[in-house]
Amino acid sequence: MSTSLRLGVMMTLDDHHQLHQLDVDFFELLIREQDDVEKVEEFLHREERCAIVHAPEKMRINGRSMLIDLADENLARRDAFVRRINDISAMAGRYDVATVIHPGGVRPHSVGPEQLHGNLAASLASLDGKIWLENMPRRYHIEGEKWWCNIGKHPHEFVELLPHVDGITLDISHAYLSVENGGNDAISSFFQTLDGHIKHIHLSDAAQPDGEGLQLGDGDVDLPGLPHMHGLPVLLEIWEGHRNGGAGYIEALRRIRSSDHWFRGCVP
Repeated sequence: MSTSLRLGVMMTLDDHHQLHQLDVDFFELLIREQDDVEKVEEFLHREERCAIVHAPEKMRINGRSMLIDLADENLARRDAFVRRINDISAMAGRYDVATVIHPGGVRPHSVGPEQLHGNLAASLASLDGKIWLENMPRRYHIEGEKWWCNIGKHPHEFVELLPHVDGITLDISHAYLSVENGGNDAISSFFQTLDGHIKHIHLSDAAQPDGEGLQLGDGDVDLPGLPHMHGLPVLLEIWEGHRNGGAGYIEALRRIRSSDHWFRGCVP
């Protein structure tokens, strides 16, 4: 049975009232574009089970909503993105709460990663608090379109960034979708290459070409082949799992706690 896993779910400042009764070990707070740091700090102060915050996907610059991009080639924009993330991560760090961030580099088209990696490293070096960097899939869903993730898809990229972060958030669905074929091998490569540096798991199922955040058991991820992930906080990141009182999360919890054959792979 998989009951010894440390399981959690994602919530926001608006829906935590509907989700806080769920039988989980921790919450991860998804910070949104409109959430201010003071409100987030108030939440962390009163919600002891909130162990992790997830940095916002977007922010407004000159009245325009933009993807936060720590690898942006435009220095002025990148500085603004860094300030927004740092306001959150520095505050969360005072509560010993980690901040999950995306690497950036998401574009409508595919571009070379060389400059993007240097920009990202510089941004990471400027951040305070406890930073956990998340891996990305090949394609990124945004406003009905599918953009390209140009960095953060392969474990060797993270090896170079380890001096600038406190750990890695391994998103299982993202890892499966980081390649066109061989998604389960890609997941194994992350565990093998980043052994000891993975501090947090985002867990959901996936299916090619871009089925992300699927309910556990509804996709093609080799769940029995995953390691048990002893001691790691495992977030059940089911797409729309928060709706209807957390019905998707509740089903994921039921499946994972009743399984006697998942997560039996060798721990790297």
